[in-house]
Amino acid sequence: MDFELGYLLALVVVGISFLGFILAMMVDEVNKKKGIITFILSLILFGFGVYYYYVVGQWQKMKGGPSPNKLNYYLHIYRPSALQSIPIEKK
Repeated sequence: MDFELGYLLALVVVGISFLGFILAMMVDEVNKKKGIITFILSLILFGFGVYYYYVVGQWQKMKGGPSPNKLNYYLHIYRPSALQSIPIEKK
């Protein structure tokens, strides 16, 4: 459940940054300087969201386990191991 919550929070941050892009386009019509500042802040927020999504994927890779998240599979962020680890018995 921890990973799903982390992915959800990362996607919420990315969604808020898209709302910031839309706001930047609207503000740009009225005041060019404030529109550019809003656009740059939205771009930074988008970068934080993508980085957070990547960090959660790496955390899941470190912990291991199955993942129903197909987006990570296609982005090569987290893929479960195709090979099962074989325990070696000492004699």
